[in-house]
Amino acid sequence: MAEKTPDIFYPFPELETERLRLRKLHQNDLHAVFDYASKPEVSEHVLWDQHQSTDDTQQFLDIAFEKYEKGDLAPFGIELKETNELIGTIDYVWWEKGHAAAEIGYVLTPNYWGKGIVPEAAAKLASFGFEHMGLVRIEARCYAENINSIRVMDKIGMTYEGTLRQRMLVKGVRRDIKIYGMLKHEWEAIKMTDQVL
Repeated sequence: MAEKTPDIFYPFPELETERLRLRKLHQNDLHAVFDYASKPEVSEHVLWDQHQSTDDTQQFLDIAFEKYEKGDLAPFGIELKETNELIGTIDYVWWEKGHAAAEIGYVLTPNYWGKGIVPEAAAKLASFGFEHMGLVRIEARCYAENINSIRVMDKIGMTYEGTLRQRMLVKGVRRDIKIYGMLKHEWEAIKMTDQVL
């Protein structure tokens, strides 16, 4: 269970990059979230099942809204500043405060794959984690065959640390999981900017 962090996540922060606004989800994001969460090419890369109706999406939003109210870890909506379009989410899926470690997770509508959106959002969230959450380590994981996610981790300067063989049983299939990590001093050395990497 995520630890409550009202000092940092209540009220829920809003972050900005050159192209993006990372902000809390709203009820009027329902159809935008359903649009990508219902696509099989998206759900094949994540733990959750493909959304079959907006009822599934509403359940996701309701959980997010509850987390916002409690000051818990919760998803940031990824919004294009130019169009105010909600195109995905990014968040810390867990945070072990005692170990100063957390894991980033993300999902993006396929229309914007390959445009540097997730690296831009992930770099900003990593910066927030190191500067405001006291993190010393940030990690990310993906299925071993998820080339797009591997590229994201490479672009923001994460280091490949190994493959956990048959680590997870997901939707009836045993999956190898690649794990990447970044330490605070490595982040500082890279001197990330909010530009597309």
